[in-house]
Amino acid sequence: MLGYFLFSILALTSLIPNFSDDPYLTITSLALFSVLGIISFPARKNIADYEINSEAMPLVKSFMLRTLFSLFVINVLAIFLVKFDPNMPDGITESMRIYPMIMHAVLAILPIIVLVRMSSKIK
Repeated sequence: MLGYFLFSILALTSLIPNFSDDPYLTITSLALFSVLGIISFPARKNIADYEINSEAMPLVKSFMLRTLFSLFVINVLAIFLVKFDPNMPDGITESMRIYPMIMHAVLAILPIIVLVRMSSKIK
């Protein structure tokens, strides 16, 4: 989760200078990565370090599933933001857009892997 949080800070700081170019796209991106930063804010202790009673276990699993699915959706949306963003930085050509799209795809696939592993454990 720390990696997602640090990436959201990086994305937020790189989007602020583009506000004058396309304010609607910038506000959308800022909102998306703000939510990513809030969701992935690192906790002091790992959830596995807490003693959780059996009644609260379904609630914790539900929260984790929702958080992971939210990370997946945010990164899939970010793939489309990169694809359709008309204001890419000066050094990035149309053919180079694939690199940030691949990075977002990897960040989207990682929560899905955890979701699949968690769902196989639940059974």
